[in-house]
Amino acid sequence: MQLNLIVSRVYLGFFILIFIMLFSAVVLLKGNEEINANLEFMTQESTPLMLGSGELTISFLNINRSLNSYLSAMYVDELDSLREAVHANIQLYEKKLDWFEIIASKDADVSLRFHRIKETSIESFRNITQVLESYSRYLELREQNIDQQSLFQSLAIQLNSNLLGNLAKTTGHQEREVVEVLLTQVGLLLGEANETFSLQDVMETRGIARRFNGRKERFDEAILALKSSSPSFFQQSEASLTLLEHHIFSPNGVVGQHLTIVELYEQLQRQRESIKKDIDTQLDNMDALSAYAAQTAEQRYLESSARAEKTLILLTIISLLSIIMALLIGFSIANMIRKPSQRLQEVLDKVASKDLTQRIQLSTKNELGWVATKVNLVIDDLSHIIKQIRGAATQLNDASLENQQTSEALNRTIGEQTSQTALIATAMEEIESAVHNIACSANQTLSIVTTAVVDSTSGQAMMQENVQRLDHLSQRLNDSTQTIQRLECECVGIESILDVISGISEQTNLLALNAAIEAARAGEQGRGFSVVADEVRVLAAKTTASTQEIQHKIEQLQNRAALAVKQMTACVGDMSHCIAQTHDVSLSLSHVHGQLNQIEDRSHQIASATTQHQLVAEEVTHTVSQIQTLANQNLLRSQQLTEHSQRLERMAEHQSRLTELFKLSDNTQ
Repeated sequence: MQLNLIVSRVYLGFFILIFIMLFSAVVLLKGNEEINANLEFMTQESTPLMLGSGELTISFLNINRSLNSYLSAMYVDELDSLREAVHANIQLYEKKLDWFEIIASKDADVSLRFHRIKETSIESFRNITQVLESYSRYLELREQNIDQQSLFQSLAIQLNSNLLGNLAKTTGHQEREVVEVLLTQVGLLLGEANETFSLQDVMETRGIARRFNGRKERFDEAILALKSSSPSFFQQSEASLTLLEHHIFSPNGVVGQHLTIVELYEQLQRQRESIKKDIDTQLDNMDALSAYAAQTAEQRYLESSARAEKTLILLTIISLLSIIMALLIGFSIANMIRKPSQRLQEVLDKVASKDLTQRIQLSTKNELGWVATKVNLVIDDLSHIIKQIRGAATQLNDASLENQQTSEALNRTIGEQTSQTALIATAMEEIESAVHNIACSANQTLSIVTTAVVDSTSGQAMMQENVQRLDHLSQRLNDSTQTIQRLECECVGIESILDVISGISEQTNLLALNAAIEAARAGEQGRGFSVVADEVRVLAAKTTASTQEIQHKIEQLQNRAALAVKQMTACVGDMSHCIAQTHDVSLSLSHVHGQLNQIEDRSHQIASATTQHQLVAEEVTHTVSQIQTLANQNLLRSQQLTEHSQRLERMAEHQSRLTELFKLSDNTQ
C-alpha cells in the first residue's frame, strides 16, 4: 500500500477506526457477558435461594405453631385434627426441603448448610413425634386419673362414714382405740393423697412417695389390729380398705397414676425444651443459608458494578483515541487535497473563460497529480482540434455559396410545379366532395344496420324472457300438483279422525248403558254410576278435541285450495304475457325487414357516387403526368445539389470525428 495516495490513506484511516470500533464492541460484549452472568446468577440462584430460605423458615415456624396448638389442647378428642395439621406442615416443609436438595447438588457451600438443616430437621421431627405421642398419652392418663380421683374421693367419704359409724357403735375400750387408730391412719393417708393430687413438681411428688412408703407399715398394722379385735367390722370394711390400699400404695392406683402423670409432664417439658433448642438451631442454620445467599448476591452485584465501571472507563479511553485518530487522519487527508485542488481550480477557471494558454504545474505523485497531467493533455488536444475546425469552416463557407445558386434555380422550377399542384388540389377537392358523400351514405348505412342489430338483440332478449316465463310456468304447475297431493293427504287424515270419533261414540254409548245398569242396581248408593259418568265425561272431552282437530284440518284444506287457485291464476297470466311477447317479436322482425330495404337504397346512391369519383380520377391522372415532366427537370438540378451536399457531408463527418474524441455529459448542448 502506497501511503502517498489519498485513497490509501482514506482506507488506512477507515481500517483503524473499524478496528477500534470492533475492539470496543468486543470489550463491551465481554463486559456485558460477565454482568449478565452475575445478574443471571442473582436472579436464578441467589434470589430464589433467599426466597426459598424465607419460605422454609416460615414452614418450620408453622410446624412449631401447630405443635404449640397441639400441646395447648385440653382434651384427647381435639388431638387428631391438630396432629394432622402438624403432619401437613411437616410434609410442606419436606417438599420445600426437597427443592433445596436440588440446589445443594449444584453448590458445595449450599450443600454444607443444607446438610446441617436436614440433620437438624430429622432430629426435630423425631422429637416432635415423641412429644405428640407423649402428650396424647399424658392427656389420656390425666383424664383417667381425674375420673379415678372422683371415685377415690367417694371411696374415702364412704370409708370415713363406715369407720365413724362403727366407732359410735363400739363400746369396748380396746376396739375403740383400734378403730380410732385406723381412722387416724386413713385420714392421714387421705390428706397426703389430696396433697399429692395438688402437686405438679416431680421432686415434691417423689418426697410424698417416700412418705407413703412409711405410712404403709402403720396402715397395715392398723388393719391387722382391726382384724384381730373386730373381725365382723373388718369383714364389712375389708373391700373398702383393700381398694383404698390399692389406690394409695399400688403403682396402678390413683396416687401412683398421678405420680406417673407428673413425671410424664416433666418429661414433656424437657422434650419441649429440646425442641425449642432444635428450633433455635434450625433458625440459625436457615439464617446462615439466607446470609450466604445475600452475601453471594451482594458479591455478584459488586463484581458487576466493578466490571461495568472498568468497561465504561475502557470505552471512554477508546472513544477518545478514536476521536484523536479520526482528527489526525482528517487533517492529513485535507492537507493532501487542499493545495493541489486550489491549483487545479485556478487552471480550470481559465479554461472556462476560453483561455487555453494556461497549464497546471503540479508534481505530486498521487491522484491529483495524475488528474493534473490528464487535464493538461486535454487542453493541448482541444487547442489542436479547434485549429482544424477553423480550416474546415472556411471550406464549408465556399460550398454554401455554390449551394445557394443551385437553390435559386430549383426555386423557379418549384414555382411551376406549384401551379400544377394547384390544379391537382382542385381535382382533389372534387374527389374529397365525392368521398364525403360516400362517407355520409356509409354512415347512414351503418346507423341503419346498428338499429337493425339493436332490434334483433331486443327480439332475442324477449325470446329469452319468454323461455324463462315458460320455465317459471312449469314450476308453478309442479307446485299446483304438490298442493293437490297434500290436499289429498289431508283428506286421508280427516277420515282417520272421523274413525276415531266413531269409536269414541260407540264407547260412549256402552258406558252410558253401563251407567244406567249400575244406577238401576245401586239405587241411592250409586257409586258405580259416578265412576261410569266420569268415564263418559272423559270420552266426551276426547270427542271435543277430535272435533277441533277436524275443524283445523278443514281450515288447512281451504288454505291449500286457495293457494292452488292462486297458482293456477298466475300460470294463466304468465301464458298471456308470453303470447304478448311473441307478438312483439313478430313486430321487431318486420321492422328489421324495413331497415334492410333502406340499406338497399343507400347502396344505389353509393354506386352513383363511385362513378363520379372515377371521372374525377381521370382528370387527376392527366395532371399528374404534367407534374412528372417538371419532376424530371428538377432531377438534374437535384443531382448537382447532391454532389455539393456530399462534399458538405464529408466535411461534417471530419468535424464529427474530431469532436468525438471528447466524452460529453448528458446536459451538454
